[in-house]
Amino acid sequence: MEIRAARRSERDEVLDLLSLWYDDRAFFARYNQNDPKFRDDLCLIARDRGGALISTVQIFDRTINLDGKVVPMGGIGSVFTRKDYRHKGVASSLMRLAIDTLEREGFEVSLLFAERLTFYNQFGWREINRKFSMISDALQLGADAATEIDVLDLERDLAEIMSIHRAYSGRINVTAVRDESEWRGSLRFAGNQPMNPGEGSDEYFVLTRKAGAIAAYARAIRLYGITMVMEYGYREGAFGSLAALLRHLGEIAIGRRSSFRLIGDHRRASRLHDGSGPTTPTSAIATHLAHDPDLELQLAAAGASLVHHTDNNYMWRIIAPEKLGCRFSLEPEDASTRAFELFASEKSLYWTADRF
Repeated sequence: MEIRAARRSERDEVLDLLSLWYDDRAFFARYNQNDPKFRDDLCLIARDRGGALISTVQIFDRTINLDGKVVPMGGIGSVFTRKDYRHKGVASSLMRLAIDTLEREGFEVSLLFAERLTFYNQFGWREINRKFSMISDALQLGADAATEIDVLDLERDLAEIMSIHRAYSGRINVTAVRDESEWRGSLRFAGNQPMNPGEGSDEYFVLTRKAGAIAAYARAIRLYGITMVMEYGYREGAFGSLAALLRHLGEIAIGRRSSFRLIGDHRRASRLHDGSGPTTPTSAIATHLAHDPDLELQLAAAGASLVHHTDNNYMWRIIAPEKLGCRFSLEPEDASTRAFELFASEKSLYWTADRF
């Protein structure tokens, strides 16, 4: 068996293998094609003695906020082994190579999302509970009826959106740091599938303005029949603008006409109620709120009913404790402990929009 990093010439073979997973080659291809940090040497593969590609693991190059520091993070994803080669140690060999690669490439921490917790535990990843939030009836949110809701115009709006993201998400531990190229990539590969070939992901990106400036934004998809706000941001004092966006999304999700004046091309709104999920359309919205208790209080006061859902398929590993120690001015063991405290904190957040 051959275990190594992939070559550029093998990209199509890797995508063909991954297409056996979801029967959706394009889902994986959009990361390879649009992630500015994609590298073939971070895509690991296994071939059997006959030369057939049988397993793969990908490392996603990201950086995150930790205690005000920007820390290199290697995400583990696209872990797949052909069915006839499972339980034969192939994936384990790739995971050991992944750890060696993470160390060699200078990553300091690693994140993965998994259901097979015990499999990843043996390689040093530890599961941590995290909370999703459900706004059970977004239609009840009180919001200014005079609010106008626009859609993202990339060239016009990106600089302002990036500024809001830095100010809001940038103060929260574990959030991903994005430069302009990473933002543009994220807007192409986050979400689900494109409406038209080459158009990019089908997320519905909405925003509001006050005095001409963007006040709040939200990035929404439909996931398992529920509207999921993968990410949002709002300026200080602009709670009402965010509440309006959430109410608008709740209305759109059940096919109701929005209470607000719409500006721009809202064709993507139809993706929130097109019947693509297994459940009856609902105005409930899933998102992340626990990191922002002040926002939760304001939403409750505005009429929202909030419920938290906890899962533990969120797994972290320390790759370079010595480097973390230098960053935090701590001994390596203490730095590792501090990092896990931050990973596990309810006030930390890794946006669904950054998932790999």
